[in-house]
Amino acid sequence: MGFVEHIDRLLHPAVQSALLLVAGALLLQGRHYRLAVVSATVAMVWLGLCAAPAFANWLERGLEQRYTQREPRTYPTADAIVVLGGGKLPDDPAWRDDDADAPVTRMDFGLELFRQRRATVLLVSGADQASKMADRLTRRGVPAAALLVEDTSINTRENAVHSAILLRQKNLQSILLVTSGIHMPRAQASFARQGLNVIAAPTPDGYIGAANSWWPRRAALTVTAQCLREHLGLWVYRWRGWT
Repeated sequence: MGFVEHIDRLLHPAVQSALLLVAGALLLQGRHYRLAVVSATVAMVWLGLCAAPAFANWLERGLEQRYTQREPRTYPTADAIVVLGGGKLPDDPAWRDDDADAPVTRMDFGLELFRQRRATVLLVSGADQASKMADRLTRRGVPAAALLVEDTSINTRENAVHSAILLRQKNLQSILLVTSGIHMPRAQASFARQGLNVIAAPTPDGYIGAANSWWPRRAALTVTAQCLREHLGLWVYRWRGWT
């Protein structure tokens, strides 16, 4: 597992706030009363800020602003569609074409791009989910001959490196890359680094409440944590020359 993946928990605002509260308790025990109050105050303010939909949406827009979400039929054609694991897989048998309220997952979107004939090859990538996605896509009508499965990668860089190997073996150069909007900057840069022509095809990251609301929501806290992870991931990947 890579550096970014190892520090996921530390990047969650709830964990950061808890650590600040622990530090405050230790300062209080050492009779550093002012520092203890400051530490506890910062913990609560930071947690409240990160749980606010307005703040989470602001962070989200900073990552997504270059990638407009579009209908599958409006995308140009490419050699292959590449769907990255990591998003939530729909539960069977609820994943149905006629379920208008079903969430748009990465797998859903990749399938719809394939059905709209945006590419004749569909590659799924990710050690945890690729095989499951391939099985479900086959049951949804995608021919086995049209599927490529990359099931060894455990981070975004490996998604790009291992997928590029499979694509080059098939002489496939241009791809429609399907992942979440906030993950797209790091993913697109990683795949482009492998010499591929990448067309971003982002999926929605989910509804977290009124965009301008400052009333705390758990879902907003999750989005904030994901955005913080991606901002750090972008920095690390650039520093290591992976993008």
